[in-house]
Amino acid sequence: MAKPVPAAITEQLLSGIQAQQSGDLGRAEAIYLQVLQQCPDQPDALHLLGTVAQAKGQLELATSLIASAIEQDPEVALYHHNLGVVYESSGQAEAALECYQESLRLNPNAYTSIFRAGRLLVNLRRCLEAIPLLLSLSQLGSQAGIPWGEWHLYLAIAYRDQGEHTEALHHLEEALKLDVNLEQARWFYHLYLPAIYQDEEELKYFRTRFTEHLNILIQSTPLDTEEQCKRALDAAGLGTNHYLQYQGYNDVELQQQYADFIQKIVLANAKRWPDVLPTVVSQESFSKQKPIRVGFVSDSMRACSYSRLSLGWLRYLNQPIDTHSSYNPEEKPFSIYVYYLDPRTDFMTDSYRRYADVFRHTPGSLEMVARQILQDKLDVLVYLEIGLSPLILQLASLRLVPVQCSTWAHPITSGLSTIDYFLSSDLMEPENGQAHYREQLIRLPNLGTCFEKPTLPTQLHTRADFGLSPEAIVYLTCQYLGKYLPQYDYLFAAIARRVPKAQFVFLALPNWAIGEKFRQRLAKVFTAFDLNVEDHVVILPQLDYQAYLDLNSCADIMLDSYGWSGGITTLEALTVGLPVVTCPGELMRGRHTYAMLKRMGLDELIAPDLASYEDLAVQLGSDPDFRRRMVQQVQERRDILFEDRECVAALAHFLQQVAPRTPHR
Repeated sequence: MAKPVPAAITEQLLSGIQAQQSGDLGRAEAIYLQVLQQCPDQPDALHLLGTVAQAKGQLELATSLIASAIEQDPEVALYHHNLGVVYESSGQAEAALECYQESLRLNPNAYTSIFRAGRLLVNLRRCLEAIPLLLSLSQLGSQAGIPWGEWHLYLAIAYRDQGEHTEALHHLEEALKLDVNLEQARWFYHLYLPAIYQDEEELKYFRTRFTEHLNILIQSTPLDTEEQCKRALDAAGLGTNHYLQYQGYNDVELQQQYADFIQKIVLANAKRWPDVLPTVVSQESFSKQKPIRVGFVSDSMRACSYSRLSLGWLRYLNQPIDTHSSYNPEEKPFSIYVYYLDPRTDFMTDSYRRYADVFRHTPGSLEMVARQILQDKLDVLVYLEIGLSPLILQLASLRLVPVQCSTWAHPITSGLSTIDYFLSSDLMEPENGQAHYREQLIRLPNLGTCFEKPTLPTQLHTRADFGLSPEAIVYLTCQYLGKYLPQYDYLFAAIARRVPKAQFVFLALPNWAIGEKFRQRLAKVFTAFDLNVEDHVVILPQLDYQAYLDLNSCADIMLDSYGWSGGITTLEALTVGLPVVTCPGELMRGRHTYAMLKRMGLDELIAPDLASYEDLAVQLGSDPDFRRRMVQQVQERRDILFEDRECVAALAHFLQQVAPRTPHR
């Protein structure tokens, strides 16, 4: 139980609060320090002094002071709430959430804690928890002090995450009614796209809506004042348009329109940063020298798919393809700079650090990162993926380096005028590939990537662990569910009708709610084929890496997704020895698996059209001898896909050809 506060101390604290509320932080700080001189452990003074430190940006001090107040009196909800605010300000979302939850335990009516906890849960993609928490505020009046426009915005984000588009759009409309200046809600409303579609008609509706509303957004976004520019940049940081690419069309025109809009906003803001808008001397005026300074930028240099595609470039870029030739490390052709923009690190981050001459972990603002890259005076800058991260897209909108490139790690044109080259795979690109890019297309040999062969751990899981029948012909279909377009769902039912023991295994990606929406979609198709979806479809939750590889080992066949093919997933399946059935699409992103099978000389697993795709999947499922022969050939030829130094040599040659030399050296 807290000790009673003497009246004189209370009077001093009230005086400090009044000063703090009026903006006189210095006077408030002096008063709280005076109280602590009299009573060193007075919790209210410690807490209030911590809020002053937080307001001044002294987050470590604020954390220490408020934590000391909690140590003195752990039963005050407000202390925990404000400690959560400090943690949230310093980017420690999980710690902040724990504080808000403790505040609510002590005071279930702490409405601001409810709102902040719900908002954090949305940001942490724990939307199923966030929705009921946020909805619990719906009966409150305006006197509760909740920013209701933001409340609707975060509910909209949560409902979109769960695939509830009607609810999401309703909350966005309500948000804009309450606050027409809420830029993030306005952007989200105009650029709204689902993760998956229930039918082709819905897909076409949202594509038309996106096209129309992108024009509306561009025309209705003023950039005349500094405040307007800042608000637009903040709104653009909510996300990107990457869901558009899952619709299966050539998006080069829409990508260019969207990218030009982002670039216009970035440049309008960069006018306040004169040293971030350099004048780049034309490439023709440079004289070449060594080493060439090459930068690689990403926010995915941790254990994820994107990082694994590019690491081999850094590892071998300065090493000759002929390991028997003489090599002087003092004369290496490239100086490798690496910029990692995400705060999270792991063993993969360490690998990037190991292969870099200069490694910069810069999880900061657009201005800060741009300034650092400029200071390093690079010759060529390679963005390992553009289009997923708002910060990466905004950064790539600036001309920071004479030559700038993107890669097929995100296999879509950036749409940006500031990206000169798109580094792709010769085997993946169709003949008319250049028509799909604003950048100049560079076809690196083979897969265009030097991928390390995955190491297979000892198998720990069996079919029973995944709910699979021991008698089934298991077709692994484990792509992100947005890659499966509804107009091709019939293929699964058509195969099941001809292979009665077929089981198709999907993963609930991006989450279980979307997985359930997908199951409902498939159920309609299977019913139309007089089949029960429950007899043939298994949807599993997201798996850890060990379990995922074990699932591959438990399967008989992998079915590639049509339109957006498997990349890392196919490489891992082939490593296990799974035969993979594919049908190449018209765009590079629908030809990843095709390229791998071509590289292996396994044309028997490539179907020229969807009817042949169905027949091939049925043949593999019903002809054990054919399946065994394909497994054997996959196992014999898979190693050709890994540690491809030829593509790295081609990349090195390309960099040497395009790299200018800046006169400031």
